[in-house]
Amino acid sequence: MTTMDNNFPLKFGDTEQYELSEAAFQHILWGDTVIRPVSTLGGRIQETVLSGGLHTYEGWKKFVALHHNVVHLLQFQAGVHDAWYFARELQNGVITLKIPRRLFTGNAASITRQPDNYYKSGYLWKTLFPTIYKETEILRIIQEALSNIDREDSRPPTDEQPAGVFYGYAAVDDPITAIKIRIQVRGNQILSAFPAWEQPSSGNNGKPYSHAQSIGFQMAESTLDYDKFFSAYGPVFPNNSFKFPVLLEQTPEFIKSRQLKSRGQRGSSARAARLKVLRKYAGKASPLDLDKIDVYLANYTCAKDPFGVQRGIYEHYLAFIDKSLAAFNSAQVMENVAECLWVLAFCDNRFKTRRAVVAIVRFLRMAIVHAGGLNTLMFKRLLGKMVSIALSHHDASALKDVLAALATSPSRAALYTEFDLNPFVKTNDTEGLMIIGRPAIEIDLTTEHLLEFIAFNFGENYLTYFSKAQRLAMARGIINAPNLHRLAEDVMSQFAGSDFDFFMPDKLNLSQLTMRTLPNEDDLLTITRDHGRMMIMLRQRIVLEDPAAYATEPDFSQAGTRAHFELMRQKHKHYLVRIKHEAMLNSVKHFADTVGYGQLSNACQAAIDRLPHERIPLPKSIPDYIDSWRNKASVDDVDLNQQIEQCFGTN
Repeated sequence: MTTMDNNFPLKFGDTEQYELSEAAFQHILWGDTVIRPVSTLGGRIQETVLSGGLHTYEGWKKFVALHHNVVHLLQFQAGVHDAWYFARELQNGVITLKIPRRLFTGNAASITRQPDNYYKSGYLWKTLFPTIYKETEILRIIQEALSNIDREDSRPPTDEQPAGVFYGYAAVDDPITAIKIRIQVRGNQILSAFPAWEQPSSGNNGKPYSHAQSIGFQMAESTLDYDKFFSAYGPVFPNNSFKFPVLLEQTPEFIKSRQLKSRGQRGSSARAARLKVLRKYAGKASPLDLDKIDVYLANYTCAKDPFGVQRGIYEHYLAFIDKSLAAFNSAQVMENVAECLWVLAFCDNRFKTRRAVVAIVRFLRMAIVHAGGLNTLMFKRLLGKMVSIALSHHDASALKDVLAALATSPSRAALYTEFDLNPFVKTNDTEGLMIIGRPAIEIDLTTEHLLEFIAFNFGENYLTYFSKAQRLAMARGIINAPNLHRLAEDVMSQFAGSDFDFFMPDKLNLSQLTMRTLPNEDDLLTITRDHGRMMIMLRQRIVLEDPAAYATEPDFSQAGTRAHFELMRQKHKHYLVRIKHEAMLNSVKHFADTVGYGQLSNACQAAIDRLPHERIPLPKSIPDYIDSWRNKASVDDVDLNQQIEQCFGTN
């Protein structure tokens, strides 16, 4: 770069062959906006929306300040705010920002769709420069990236095709800070520059495209400004301070008197017995009783952050809840939400009301999921129950409304995250080696199963660079605090095998729908696409977990040996996901053909055609030909506790 005093146009490149205009730099820093008219209940108003650019957090804060009713997901309340945004900070400081669709122009929104289709970046997401980079540093980073071009990924401009794109690397002296930059040019003019979605792989660092990240908004230390935006509200949190006596008072009596599962009792047996109790209560409940349940479910404790409240109780009040059955039961907030919804659903069918549907839609629109793995399993179970309630609800439009809320829910990724229990019950005998997946699984789940789930779901980099023993050690570190381990023990004991049936086609099989108001085709397109891409990710992770098993042909003469059993168990994991994915697509296509949803049918057929060869690109290492690529740290150079914090954080 020829100058650092910002006399535009600035020259970049080894021979100063590229120019950055002041307008282009403002595009990078602050974005381009337009004014458009919007219809509201109060009449027509003018609204500022984003038409392009904006790759700094300062720029985002300035822009979002123009939209007072658009807030961080931590603050968002359904019925109070218009929309929410979410920002996470990667290990190297790059920020990924999810922006509401309403804040984009149509063209700007559609530009983010194509790279999402090809696993390049997320739909409606922006990538921002690290907050430590001011204007001068951003200019320096652009220059450095143009000096460290990735030859394989870049597409230089030509006379025939003047629009080009460069990928380059900056801050490469340290693998923790190394950053991959995308620079868009036309001829010799730099149009834009911003961090790539896929950040470079350097051991445990680096971010590949992940659909789980694209549709998941888990709260952790990497959630930018978590402390700034976290604020509890409602009667249980006067002045943002938790009051356990108020929670006890508001918790319904049928929950506080709940008997604990007896030692040795199967989860499915305990669940069936408890549903009988709930049905009996619902048969006698008055509208006033149901009003109290409505109030309980609408409070922050149940509607916004049930896991955060439950974890906080275990951290600070464990001795108290161990002395009181009512207090212990009141602390099981997510379990209580499910039970209250069942009671409302039974009473909806009795009184021909929609209380359960209203509560479910509100929860889906605003509840937050915490990182760490345990909360994902809790949400998977709860959201699965919500779908079951909608399927059996007397109101024919219940499923339509619930699926509409699910399609854009900030918690939907938890429902689409599959936890196959078959490997835990597979036996080393003829039956075990023949059966790929059982239709129903009876199993007592413990923290050991949770550790397996966490260790697997650290992500692609961790599956690639760490052994299973290392990943399990990291997983133990997440729940090693005594009170958190106790929380995990109690929660896992509440699960039954059926809680982790595959979402589709098991929990929701559209081909079996009868006499319901049809879900919107657009919602089904979104749900099917999201769940399908999560299944592709799962299948690929199974391969990464044990590449040798995937590549090895079975020698059935070795049947009965431990080695053969382990090989077939791993192969069956992969086979089952493929089988379930195909069954899901076929069932949705059958439904679409039956009801005349042409777009949905075509999308399913296209996904079926892609299924054998569809892959998600993995993060690249910085090429060795980048001269300044130095100090390559190995994964073993990073402290275990640091690895845990980097992956999940502590929130």
